[in-house]
Amino acid sequence: MVGKLTDKRGARPGERGLTLIELLVVMLVVAMSAGLVAINMPPAPSEARREAERFAARLAVAGEQAIMSGAVIGMELEPGGYRFYRYDRGEWRDTQLGPLGAARFPSDVAVDFTVLEPAQRNEDEARRRIEREQRELAEADAAFAAPNVFFSPTGETTALDVVFKSRRGALRLSLDNAGALEGPVEDRL
Repeated sequence: MVGKLTDKRGARPGERGLTLIELLVVMLVVAMSAGLVAINMPPAPSEARREAERFAARLAVAGEQAIMSGAVIGMELEPGGYRFYRYDRGEWRDTQLGPLGAARFPSDVAVDFTVLEPAQRNEDEARRRIEREQRELAEADAAFAAPNVFFSPTGETTALDVVFKSRRGALRLSLDNAGALEGPVEDRL
């Protein structure tokens, strides 16, 4: 007589399930793998980094707009935010198009900036003309807040250093007179 094949518990070899020990080992391996993934993930960008990257992108667009349109683009930069203008027919006109609209910095990000004046011998005629026109406009309308950063159609810009600070650190963004952006990079306070 042929008997059934069973183990000592009475279960067939194909019907055997997982033991509690095997299940715990699998769960341990999955937990360790998840821990390694979590440790190696890059940290979420801080609000200061997001704002610095957004600001850098807008500076790049302003420089490109000045070159492509042949018009001078100005930016009024304040600690609380910024606004772009376009010099058209002898006056600064507010620009509210796409990325060149006005923007406020988030309340949890402190922004410090320095508009860098180029050395007198390196200043070119276009830069002096833009500044002269800006002074004339400011004198004509003292209530109007004039731009303090300029993007010329030749690709030249006002040199600028901006530091974005939040609880998680500080980032520096630099714009040189040739329109080249550097940053945002970690800043040592």
